[in-house]
Amino acid sequence: MLPAGLILAGLGLGYAVAHCADQPAKSAEPAKLAGDGVLFPPDRAVLLSGSFDVICKMNDAALQVDGKPREWEPFEPPLRVAHVGLSPGIHELRIGDRRREIVVALNEEEHDGPDDWPLLRHHQMNRDPGRCGDCHESTRQDDRVVVGELKSHEACIDCHEMTDFEAVHSHPLEPIEHCEACHALHGSPRKGLLKAPAKQLCAECHEP
Repeated sequence: MLPAGLILAGLGLGYAVAHCADQPAKSAEPAKLAGDGVLFPPDRAVLLSGSFDVICKMNDAALQVDGKPREWEPFEPPLRVAHVGLSPGIHELRIGDRRREIVVALNEEEHDGPDDWPLLRHHQMNRDPGRCGDCHESTRQDDRVVVGELKSHEACIDCHEMTDFEAVHSHPLEPIEHCEACHALHGSPRKGLLKAPAKQLCAECHEP
């Protein structure tokens, strides 16, 4: 049940007034996906941006955003992708028989969701049909986008300045060329999209 009087904006055309939560969203791990085929967004997460891709792996799954049907973009099944733009407030996504509740926040302290919903950061995405090719090997077949494996770290360097890498990481690039070893590319509750606290990640290769 959504709060009374909440204005839902399925296509980002309306505006839902966000109220100040009693406490900031907690930066805890989002709920596990439980292998239900929905890659993004996770259920009951607080997003700092309402512009994101709904991503799932299902052969047949209709998409509804706040009760309104939305079309999937031309991706090769079973991958399904649809870009949405949502205003601040609580929103419901139905992906086949799966249900997701999310809240788009005004900032890290102000949102309409429960206080225990975790804050989730994610890459900003444009609406270009070839956008997945920024990070994944992808091709077009029969007017559909076929998305494959992750590219090498060079795909990250296309957007993130190489000159800043060693300063930010205090580490040369060569031994850690697989960025996904430390970064969750689709979303993370931590700054820098880290999979775990930085000290924990470093300790996986280095003695404390």
